[in-house]
Amino acid sequence: MPQTWLITGCSSGFGELFVRKLRAAGDNVIATGRSADVKLAHLKDTGASILDLDVSMPFEVIKAKIEEAWSLYPGGIDVVVNNAGYILSGALEALTTQEIEDAMRTNFFGPFHVTQAVLPMMRAKGKGTLCYVSSQAGWRGDPSATGYCSTKFALEAMVECLSKELAFMAPGIKVLLVEPGYFGTRAFRNVNFTARDKHTPEYAQFHAGAKAHIASTIDNEPGDPGKAVDRMIELVNGTGMAAGKTVPLRVPLGSDGWDIVKTKCEETLKICEEWEDVARSTDVKPPA
Repeated sequence: MPQTWLITGCSSGFGELFVRKLRAAGDNVIATGRSADVKLAHLKDTGASILDLDVSMPFEVIKAKIEEAWSLYPGGIDVVVNNAGYILSGALEALTTQEIEDAMRTNFFGPFHVTQAVLPMMRAKGKGTLCYVSSQAGWRGDPSATGYCSTKFALEAMVECLSKELAFMAPGIKVLLVEPGYFGTRAFRNVNFTARDKHTPEYAQFHAGAKAHIASTIDNEPGDPGKAVDRMIELVNGTGMAAGKTVPLRVPLGSDGWDIVKTKCEETLKICEEWEDVARSTDVKPPA
């Protein structure tokens, strides 16, 4: 029985690969993106349904689009993959409020609004999967990555809360966060650099270093995006490398992403062990 998948951000990278792999497997796919007639024209020959959806638009616009998507196939949507997003680079002091708000509008409020729009229908259906493409940037902050890491930290918190809410409200709905490291998509070719770069001369060398790092990363990413999408599909379906396993809320992808998550966990555990006495010293003393 084919499933119906709705995927955001399908113009390239993970999104495009999802469309091609799922259609090849015989599933129904609703491929979405901005200016879809132009930017998703290369996907029309897959047989996917193409839907114009800009996740940075207001909620009511997104809600109408999700309701339209739900009606495209009998039984509605089985899996939503929140994949749309972009990287914003720049030192915190150089970033503008508008730049941060724009990044949040796409990377955080996009999946927030898509989830709000689809949940009533998915709850009524009683089952489904909500998949969120996060990042190792949701675990670790890096210099010049304030504008990106902030959005992914927020996404991780939102989805963790959602998973606990749905455990009560709709236990038939699965929630999944995948956390890729560096993969050979177009993400690093499409980085948005702060427009205030030239207005903060004190950071000129810092920003030059960040740009050089990004440039050196292009075509040298350690992760294979095709394999990453294969694993994501397996995690959703409980097949392949996920067969017979209980899939957790968070799954890192890529050796570099796995290393970052593991190191952060070890560092956090060390802090808890070394500073336990300070933490516990602030408790209310029990009555004598």
